[in-house]
Amino acid sequence: MSKYYNDENRYIGTFNILGEEIDGEIIHNKKTGVIFLDLAKQLDEKTFMGKSYANMPVISGKINSGAIVTLFNNKCINNHTNVGQTQRICFRSDYLVWSSKVQKDAKFNELVCTLKNAFAWTQLSVFETTDTGIKMKEGFDEREFSWFGVKVKFSVFSNETFWGPFDSEEKTIVQRVKLTIASETKRTIDELISIRDKILAMISFAVKNNINVEKEYFLDYEDSYLIGDKIEQYHKHHLLSAQRELEVYDSKVWDYNFTLNQLPSDKDINKELEKLGPIFNLYLSLFKYRDMPLEMVFLNIVQALETFHSRFFYGDKKKKYVESVMERFSGAVIFDQLEKKLLSPTQMDENCSYIILVSRLNDLLIGNYNTIFYDYWGCEEDYGQVIADTRHYYTHYGSSKEKKALKGDDLRDAIFVLSSLLEYHICLVLGIDIEEKVRQSLSSHNSWKQLEKAQIKEMEEKE
Repeated sequence: MSKYYNDENRYIGTFNILGEEIDGEIIHNKKTGVIFLDLAKQLDEKTFMGKSYANMPVISGKINSGAIVTLFNNKCINNHTNVGQTQRICFRSDYLVWSSKVQKDAKFNELVCTLKNAFAWTQLSVFETTDTGIKMKEGFDEREFSWFGVKVKFSVFSNETFWGPFDSEEKTIVQRVKLTIASETKRTIDELISIRDKILAMISFAVKNNINVEKEYFLDYEDSYLIGDKIEQYHKHHLLSAQRELEVYDSKVWDYNFTLNQLPSDKDINKELEKLGPIFNLYLSLFKYRDMPLEMVFLNIVQALETFHSRFFYGDKKKKYVESVMERFSGAVIFDQLEKKLLSPTQMDENCSYIILVSRLNDLLIGNYNTIFYDYWGCEEDYGQVIADTRHYYTHYGSSKEKKALKGDDLRDAIFVLSSLLEYHICLVLGIDIEEKVRQSLSSHNSWKQLEKAQIKEMEEKE
């Protein structure tokens, strides 16, 4: 029996497959992140050989409880026929929607998500501390932004209201973040989910940790009902996604890249979040996959920096890059030193029509002559070249490259430095300045390295 069996939810019903009603069950396992539709049908003289089924964009059905369910992006992963008797078909779905009607071409106004592990990041709370103790706030604690042509609101709620007396010996207080994505015009399911995913990736980057969605649902402003004669409520169309529950690691607010209150309310970050999508995915390998080999993490971070530079600087054009270097540094006292790192003979070769990796790395390290990463570009050794050589060794193995490649603790140090570089620049494009935080982090890291070297030397001398 699978160790995740107890995490499964199963729903029996009848499903419409190419106009044919077939009995089956939905199997949803949040731990492993799968949604299966398992179907079985009896065969007769006309259908004794069974039937072939391709992938299906949409499948609808009715659960025995009476609920209508619509499954999306269904891939046929098994089709087995017991000739003349039965046929078993299994689809794997990306997500499904519970509703009161089939949602084949559905559009909604809102997507509401309950998030886990985002509470500390928001700096919001249902409660406040007063001179007389802790009490619930009278108003709603929330922040709202205008992104992607929709309203994005972060708020918090609690499982306890304290409106009534304490009637039990123990009470557990749980606070969660509610993410609301609201549009005046209706959006498709894919559009709303895409916006959600971009926001979740940004939060994961901010907290350097995984974020899980506990539950989520859609609202249609034209699908409402009245409570009594005056209170209007919208029917909830619940969404289940084939996303596994991610492990959440211990982390503290002071380790975060930024918190919600640091996001500028007046800055439109639509384009930035669009461009940052694949960069976030590469960066998240730092913690999303804790068993990933060190070499793969290094390669992902280098790729993230290369992708970031190509998407946010100079339109990824060599000519504009060279012009920018000359404009920034041609009058600098140390121009000869900078030229070697930024405009190397390889970069300036007429047969080279692109910005090479070493140039991209050094450009990000040097910036506008910023000293924050000076230890990694101001030294005689070309740190950017060391990183590039290491990347090339792990992607194009060769004995000649091995001596130049970083390994072990040196590779870990490089990952730390490159991650700090990426974090610094991503926050800048989001309108957040974390220079002092990064500067202190690098200083602390280098101090520990120096202490470690001193201790090793002391031990060697004693021997």
